[in-house]
Amino acid sequence: MIPELSDIIKNSIYECLENQVAVSYSGGVDSSLIAWIAKQKADVDLFTTGMENSKDILSARIASKLLGLSYHELLVDEPTIVSAYEDVYKLLRLDFLKTEILVPLYIAAKEAKRQGEKVILYGSGAEELFVGYNRYYTYYREEKDLDKILREEFRTLKDREIKWVKKICYKLGLEARFPYYNKKIAGIMFQIPLEERMADETRKKGIIRDVAKFLNLPESITNRKKTAAQYGSGVHKILARYAKMHGLPGSKYK
Repeated sequence: MIPELSDIIKNSIYECLENQVAVSYSGGVDSSLIAWIAKQKADVDLFTTGMENSKDILSARIASKLLGLSYHELLVDEPTIVSAYEDVYKLLRLDFLKTEILVPLYIAAKEAKRQGEKVILYGSGAEELFVGYNRYYTYYREEKDLDKILREEFRTLKDREIKWVKKICYKLGLEARFPYYNKKIAGIMFQIPLEERMADETRKKGIIRDVAKFLNLPESITNRKKTAAQYGSGVHKILARYAKMHGLPGSKYK
């Protein structure tokens, strides 16, 4: 199963490539696998957003060297984060939690455009396919129909995260592409028993880690524990504190 899935993931990534592409990069297994495969057929530039010493920055510094790829590090402070939040909110009018998730992606995309990039790749879909969110394990323990939830959340990504990221990138003059949002990948993953997809609860997304190992991604990257973008970048802590003190549109402290 892993060899077949690996081939399908590789082909999906290849289909998203131009001669040069950017990758919205966290140093984790999802974005690293995209970059690792993409570099076989394209010039790849990595863009990482985060506070100094945030988990994503520290991981991406090391992982980008292991991948041997061009790396752009976007260290952000409170004014930059708040300004980016306000830009994203004006564009999408989403609530606080949805908006803050998009802030690191917006900052990276903005810099990618400034660097002359035309296409940027995102890892959207990996959480639903490979069971990445903590809440999925909670749903499972609550005996909810998790398989149905995963299928529905994957199906509707085009109306949520993918739609929002596409709109942000379009506004900036970039084209966003999503290698994991692929029917063939979903076709295989949703046939695998749920318990097997959930087997690695500590690190999560065990199957994509197995694919990464099969495709020779450096082991230190495949073993990195998942952290959501707003936490791994340090953005959540800054925005939550600022919203409480000064208010932010979309938050309960308006």
